[in-house]
Amino acid sequence: MNEKQRERIQFMKERVVNTTPEMDLENARILTESFRETAGEPLAVQKAKSFRRQCMEKTVQIWEKELIVGCAGSKMRGGILSADTCWSILDKELETINERQYDPFYLRPEDKQMFLDVIKPFWEGRSTYEAWLKQIPEDCRNLRDTGQVYIDKKAVRGWGETTVGYTQIINEGIESIMDTVKAEREALDLTEPGAIDKDNYLQALLISAEGICMMAKRYADEADRLAAEEEDAERRSELLTIARTCRRVPRYPARSFQEALQSFYFYHISIFMEQNAAAYNPGRMDQYLYPYYKSDLEEGTITEEEGLELLECLWVKFAEPCVFQDATTARYSAGYPMFQTLCCGGIDSEGNDAVNDVSYMMLQATEDVQLYQPNLTVRYSMAKNPNRFLKKIAQVISLGTGFPAFHNDDVGIRMLMNKGIPLKEAFDWNPAGCVETNLEGRLRHYSAFADINLGGMIEFAMTNGVNRKSGRKVSAETGDPASFTEYGDFEHAVKEQLKFSIQACVKGSHVIDDICMDRVVPALSLSFRECVEQAKDYAWGGAKYNAGNGIILIGVADLINSMEAVKELVYEKKLVSMEDMVNALNADFEGYEEIRELCQKCRKYGNDDEEVNEIASHMLTFIADEIEQYHSKFGQMTPGILPVSGNTPFGQDVGALPSGRKAWTPLADGISPNGGTDVSGPAAVLKSAASIPHARYVQGTLLNMKLEPDMVKTENGIQQLMALLKSLCTLGVYHVQFNVIDRETLLAAQKKPEDYRGLLVRVAGYTAYFTELGKDVQDEIISRTAQSSFCGCGSAA
Repeated sequence: MNEKQRERIQFMKERVVNTTPEMDLENARILTESFRETAGEPLAVQKAKSFRRQCMEKTVQIWEKELIVGCAGSKMRGGILSADTCWSILDKELETINERQYDPFYLRPEDKQMFLDVIKPFWEGRSTYEAWLKQIPEDCRNLRDTGQVYIDKKAVRGWGETTVGYTQIINEGIESIMDTVKAEREALDLTEPGAIDKDNYLQALLISAEGICMMAKRYADEADRLAAEEEDAERRSELLTIARTCRRVPRYPARSFQEALQSFYFYHISIFMEQNAAAYNPGRMDQYLYPYYKSDLEEGTITEEEGLELLECLWVKFAEPCVFQDATTARYSAGYPMFQTLCCGGIDSEGNDAVNDVSYMMLQATEDVQLYQPNLTVRYSMAKNPNRFLKKIAQVISLGTGFPAFHNDDVGIRMLMNKGIPLKEAFDWNPAGCVETNLEGRLRHYSAFADINLGGMIEFAMTNGVNRKSGRKVSAETGDPASFTEYGDFEHAVKEQLKFSIQACVKGSHVIDDICMDRVVPALSLSFRECVEQAKDYAWGGAKYNAGNGIILIGVADLINSMEAVKELVYEKKLVSMEDMVNALNADFEGYEEIRELCQKCRKYGNDDEEVNEIASHMLTFIADEIEQYHSKFGQMTPGILPVSGNTPFGQDVGALPSGRKAWTPLADGISPNGGTDVSGPAAVLKSAASIPHARYVQGTLLNMKLEPDMVKTENGIQQLMALLKSLCTLGVYHVQFNVIDRETLLAAQKKPEDYRGLLVRVAGYTAYFTELGKDVQDEIISRTAQSSFCGCGSAA
C-alpha cells in the first residue's frame, strides 16, 4: 500500500486501541420498549419487531476515514447487553462493572439510571439466565459452585458459536431470501395443524430481513449527508461510494469487492444486534470473497493495493466491538474476546487446493493491522496447499501477534464427519471460536456448553468426592484412596469421578436446551436455508445438521501427570504410600517437601515418554467414549479441549495435585504441557500431543506453544518452523498456535502497562491485549515454557 493508505489504517487502528470499552445499553432500551408495545404477539414476531426497531432507531455513525461502515451498537468499543437473555448479570454488577478484575466496562451514570428505570423493571424474572439459575440440577449446581464445572455460558451468551450463511447473503442478497419466505407463506394451508405457527415464524423472518435493509439505507443516507458537508474532494468521493454501496447491499447481490465486504459486515453486525453472543465466525472468507476480488482486478475497477486497503479497513472494524459477559464468565475467557474466527487455505469442496490471492491478502492484512481481532486461522493441507502458503503462514507467526492459528485440514475434516457431516460437505469445514469446527449456514450446535475441571477429578479421587477448598462433598463416593490396592483401583476412582461430572453436565445441557427454545434468532436463521424452508428457527433445530452441546476439558496435563505420579510413586516404585500422598496433598506439601520433590521428578506429559503417552491416550479415549454415549434432543454430545482462560480460575478451586502442582495455582491450558515440565523440545511436545485421539474431540483440541523470538528471526528459523508445522500434520495433531515473545517484554508490560497498550498475546484460542488481562492470567502466560530451539532439548522454563 502507499503511504496515504497506510496512514488511514494506522489512524483507524490507534482510534480503536485508545478507546476504553464501555457498556452500550441503547439496543437493550429499544428492545425493551418494543417488547412492551408488542405484548401478546407471538414470541418470534416480538423478537423480530424489536430487532427491526433497533435497525430503525439505533445510532448510525460513520467514523472518520473508514471505508467499510457499521456498528452493532452506538459506541465504538461497546459491550452490548442482550436484555432478554441476561439483563440480570449487569444488575449484579452495577457498582463493580467499572473496576472488576476481568474485562471492566465503563458504565455512564445516565445509562445506569436508564437501566434501573426502563430495562430492569420490564425484564425482571423473564430472562434466560434467571430461568437457568432456578432450574439448574442440584448435582450440577454443586459442582458449579465449587469450581469443578463451569456451565453458565449458554445462558449468558445465548446463540453464538456458529457460522451463518454469509455466502448466501453476499451472492444472493436479502431480497432473494425474502422472496423465498413469501413463497413459503403462500404455500401454507392455514387449516393444517401447526401452519399458523409456521406463518408467524415466516412473518418474523420477513420483519427481520426488512430491518437489516432499512439499517443499510440509514447508513447510505448518513454517507450522503456527510458527503454534502465534506470539503475534501477525495473523502467526498469515498462517502458517495459508501452511500451507493449501502443502497445496494445487503438487499441485493454484491457486484464488487467493496460491496461484498460491506454486505458481509452489515449482516455480521445484525446478528450481534439480535443477540450479543461470542463466536459468530466469518468462516472461509477467502472462498466467498475471491470471485469479487478477481472480477474487480480483471475489469480494472480495483488495484491490488486498493483491495488490501479495503480488507484492512474491515480488519479494524472486527476489532471495535467487545463481548459483554458477567464477571464469572469473563474469568474463563478474559480479554474481551469476540471469537470472530475466520480462516483461509485448505481444500475446496472437490478436494483440491483452495488457496487463492485473498488467502495471502488475509495473512498480509493480519501482518499489517496487528489488532486482537479478527481471529485469523489457517487450514493447511500438506498434500494440497503450496509451500509458498506455508512459508507466509510461518512468517506471520514469527511477528508475535498470536496469528494465525494453525489447523491440520485432514483432522478438521474427520472431526466434521464425526459430527455426522458427509465427506463432501466436511471438505468445507471452518475453524470457529477457539478451535471448534463448524460448517457455514448448515450446522447448529453449542460447541463449548460446559467446562470440566480435570484437576478437580483427581482431587475428588483422593478425597472421596470432597472439594478441598469448601470442604463440601459434591461428587461421587469412590472410597478411601488408602484402601486402593493397585493402580487400577485409583484409575477406576478417577473414571467414576469423571462419569459423575459428565452426567451432571448432560443433565444441565437438557435443562438449558429447553430454556433456550424460547430465545429465537430470526435474523440469524435467515441465512440457514433449511430454517426458511421448514419455518423452524435455528434455536429449535432448524439447521440442516444438528449436533449436541460440547463438553470441554480443562487441565489435561494435570490429569495425566497426576495419574503417572500415583502410578509410579505409589504402586510401581512404592516410594510413597497412598496415605502419605493424601496427607501431603491435604497439607499443600507443607512438611512433605520430599514427597513433592519426588512428584516433580516423575515423568511428565510433553516429553514423548511412552508410558505417559499411554495414559493420555487411554484416559482421553475413555472420556470421549463417555461423553459421546449421551445425546441431547439435537444430537450426540460432543467433546473438546479448549480452555479459553479457564485454566486459571479453575486452578484457583483445586488443591495440590500428585503432579507436584501446588494448591490454587493455574492448571495447564489446552493440550499443552504444564509450564516448565516439557524439557525435550517442541518435537517431543508434538509427539506427546499425538497420543490424544484428536478426531474424536470434534469441538477441537488446542495446543499453545511459546517460542523465543530469536528462533524465527532468520530464514533458517522460518524453514524450521515450517518443518515443525509439517510434522504436526504428519503426526495427526489438529492445532497449534504460538506466542513469539520474550519473558522480559511481558514483565515490562506488567510494570508499565501504559507503554504496552497494543501488545498482543495468545491466551488460548484467541489473542488479547496483554495489558487488558487480569494479572493471574498474565502470570500464567509468562510461566509457560519458552522453547529456545527447534532441536530436541531446547526448552527453557
